[in-house]
Amino acid sequence: MANPLRDGDLTQLGPYRLHARLGEGGMGQVYLGRSPGGRLVAVKVVRPQLADDAHFRRRFAAEVDAARKVGGFYTAQVVDADTDASPPWLASAYIPGPSLHQAVQEHGPLPPESVAVLGAGLAEGLAAVHACEVVHRDLKPANVILAEDGPRLIDFGIARALDATSHTQTSAVLGTAAYMSPEQAAGQRVGPASDVFSLGCVLAYAATGRSPFGEGPVHAVVFRVVHTEPDLSGLPAPLAGLVAACLAKDPAARPGLDQVLAHLTALASPGGPGQGSWLPEAFTQVIAQRRTLALTALEQPAVGANGAPRTTMPSGPRAPQPLLADERRRMRGSLRPAAAYRIAVYVMLALFGLISLSIVVHQLNIFEDVGRMLPEDDYWDADDAAEELSIIMLAAQVVSGLGLILCWLLWFHRVRVVAEQLAPGRLRYRPAMAVLGWFIPLGNLWLPKQIADDVWHASSPPGRGGAMAPAGLLHAWWALWLATLLSWPLFWLDWTEFLSSTSEEIDEETYRAFAFEPEVWAILAAHVLAVPAVIVTAWYVRRLSAMQAAKFT
Repeated sequence: MANPLRDGDLTQLGPYRLHARLGEGGMGQVYLGRSPGGRLVAVKVVRPQLADDAHFRRRFAAEVDAARKVGGFYTAQVVDADTDASPPWLASAYIPGPSLHQAVQEHGPLPPESVAVLGAGLAEGLAAVHACEVVHRDLKPANVILAEDGPRLIDFGIARALDATSHTQTSAVLGTAAYMSPEQAAGQRVGPASDVFSLGCVLAYAATGRSPFGEGPVHAVVFRVVHTEPDLSGLPAPLAGLVAACLAKDPAARPGLDQVLAHLTALASPGGPGQGSWLPEAFTQVIAQRRTLALTALEQPAVGANGAPRTTMPSGPRAPQPLLADERRRMRGSLRPAAAYRIAVYVMLALFGLISLSIVVHQLNIFEDVGRMLPEDDYWDADDAAEELSIIMLAAQVVSGLGLILCWLLWFHRVRVVAEQLAPGRLRYRPAMAVLGWFIPLGNLWLPKQIADDVWHASSPPGRGGAMAPAGLLHAWWALWLATLLSWPLFWLDWTEFLSSTSEEIDEETYRAFAFEPEVWAILAAHVLAVPAVIVTAWYVRRLSAMQAAKFT
C-alpha cells in the first residue's frame, strides 16, 4: 500500500520521480515512482549498510543483469537499474495489487479454483525465470503480487546477492524460513527444484492461510523443513497430491514446472486470468483500492511532515537508526562461539595428538630393541639419542598442552555464555564456572560435566517437550576426558628415565639390552589414549558449535 514519503526520503532517483513508500524489505526501501513518460514503477533502494559492501555490489550487479533478461506474463520485469549509484537502485514494473501474504492475512485463504490459477501463473513465471538460468531462491507469499489479470512474481534472482552477503545473510533466512527448500536451509547448492518446493509452500499457504511447516522460532521452522513432513491438513483434495509432491525432501523427486502447470491448468476455472473472475470479490476490491491510492499519490505534491515542499535530496544529514538485522547480528557476534577460538582448539588438539602419536612411535621403536644385546658403546649412544629426542618431545607436549588448555577454556566459556542466551536463567552455575570448574580439586571430576550437559541441552534443536539432543558424543567425550585427567601426570614424565638395562659379558666384552619398567607401559598407554580423546573432543566441539550456530540462523 502506498504511504506518504517521510522526512529525509529521496524524491528522485535517476529518471524516476518518487511519490510514495510501498514497503520495506531486507535489501532496502521500496518507493512508488514515475518515469518521464508516465509509467508507474516500483523503485527499490539498497540500504547504505549493504551499499558499502563491495562484495554485495558485485553480486547485486550480476543478479540485476540476469533478472533484466527475465520476461513472461507472470513476472514484474526489471526495467532499469543503476548498481554503481550511491545508493544503488533498481526499478521494476509496478503492479497495483496486494501481496499474497497481505491478501490472505486480511481476507483469508483463496478458494481452490483461485489457488489453481495462482499456481499456474507462478509456475509459468518461474519457468521464465529458470529459462534465463536464474533461480528465484526467495519465493514466498510476500513476493507474489495479486493483479487483476493474474499473479506476478517479484524479486527473482536478487535473493542470491543477499544470501552471499554476510550483512544480510541472517535476515534473508529469517524472512524465508518457512518457504525455503531443505537443500537451501542446509546451505547446499540450489537449483530450479528448490523453487518448486517453495511453490508448494506458497500454494499451501494460499489455500489454508498457513505455512505447511508452521510458525515459531526460525531454528524450529528450519528443523521442520529439513526433517519433518509438512502439515497439509485442510488442503483441498484436488491440490493435496500436487503440493505433497512439490514438498518432497529429495529435489529429484519433485515434479517439473511443466507437470505443475499442466496439473493446475486442468484444475483452474474456465474464467481464469484476463476474465476478471480469478479472484473473489473482496480481493478485487483491494486491487482497485490500491490502484486508486497509487494514482492519488502521483497527483499530490511531495511534502514533508511540516507541509513544506520536499526537495529531491534528503533534507540534511540525520543519524541513521540501526537495522534490526544489524542489532541481531551484533548480538550474535558477541554471543556466538568465536570462530577463532574454535579453530584454535582444533589446531591445538591436532598438535597435541600428533605429538602424543610421535611419542608412541618413538617408544615402540625403542621397544624393538628390548632384549637385544648391544655392545656397551652402541647401547649408550642409543640411550643418549633416545633421551635427547624424548626431552624435545616432552617440551613440545608441555607447550602444546598449555596452549590447548588456554584455547579450551576460552572456547568453553564462550559456549556457556551463548547457552545462557538460548535458555536464560535455566543453567546451573554462573558462566565463570565454565573456567573455574576445571581447576577445583575433585570438583573437576563432575562440575564441568554438569555445565556441559546444560550447554548441550540449551543448544539442542527443538524436540518433543524440549528434550535434549542425543548426547552419546557428549558422554563419550567426557569419559575420555576423565581417563585423560586421571592419567594427566604421566604426560609430563620423561619416559626414558624409566628405561632400565640388563648386561652380560660376551667374549670379555660387556653387552647391554634395553628393558621397560612398568612405568614406561603406563606412559605409553596414556599417550595412546590421547589420540581417540583428541578426535572425539574435536568432534564434540564441531557438533556443539554447529548446534549453537543453527539456533541463531
